[in-house]
Amino acid sequence: MKLSEHILQSFAIKGEKVPLLGGQNTSVKVGNVVFKPIDDTVHYEWISSVIENLSPKGYRLAKPVRDTHGFFVNDGWICNTFESGQEKDGCVNEKLYVSRLFHQDLTHISVNNFQQPRNAWETGHQVAWQQEAIPEDISFEAKVIIKDLLAKVTLKNHYNKQIVHGDLSGNVLFHKSLPPLIIDFSPTVAPVEYAEAILVCDCIAWQGSMVSELNVLPLNDYYEMIIRAIVFRLTVAAIFSKNNKDNFLNEYECFKPIIDFVK
Repeated sequence: MKLSEHILQSFAIKGEKVPLLGGQNTSVKVGNVVFKPIDDTVHYEWISSVIENLSPKGYRLAKPVRDTHGFFVNDGWICNTFESGQEKDGCVNEKLYVSRLFHQDLTHISVNNFQQPRNAWETGHQVAWQQEAIPEDISFEAKVIIKDLLAKVTLKNHYNKQIVHGDLSGNVLFHKSLPPLIIDFSPTVAPVEYAEAILVCDCIAWQGSMVSELNVLPLNDYYEMIIRAIVFRLTVAAIFSKNNKDNFLNEYECFKPIIDFVK
């Protein structure tokens, strides 16, 4: 989707459009703001209202910009302030520290007002928490692996759930003189420990961190969350791989060292 002059005018922004690399390569920088196309107006109005009302300490957030009518979303686009930062692989302890600051600030956000999206990632969360069945339209191999993983955990009667960022490993950016920057808020409702497990598992599977870095999480307490985090990622991989078992198995191999480590 092309960023039009009409959208710029709707947010009272002028300047040269500069495409940004990263994520899905759809964001465009204009002056001191960044535009990003979205596909769920209600969900992103909610996300933006949450971010607007946070006062971060020890980390930074790209604050949302309202359009001239007071809305955050205009014709499929959102606008946020531009903040400098560089993605770094690994850095498990640093990212975990930022995660805990951010999630502490989210404790007061009501889960009742959460606008749950319908996409592959939210399906992955629901399967991980056994609130939805394993999708039918994925490969047989994926179904077997996900089912076997879920057999390793048992749902408890109660969890301390709140709004969490479910995709932090690649969305904490670092700066030499400023606090770390959290971007691309991907909310779901779950225990904070689940979000931390996703963060650490992603750093190991995708960013070259040693599998022994799982020890930053007390394994006796986090075992269930680690398994559910892996189910989440593998379910998403299975959905996008559809019946291509090789694509799914490549992703499974990234997470298999973690599964073996926590046996």
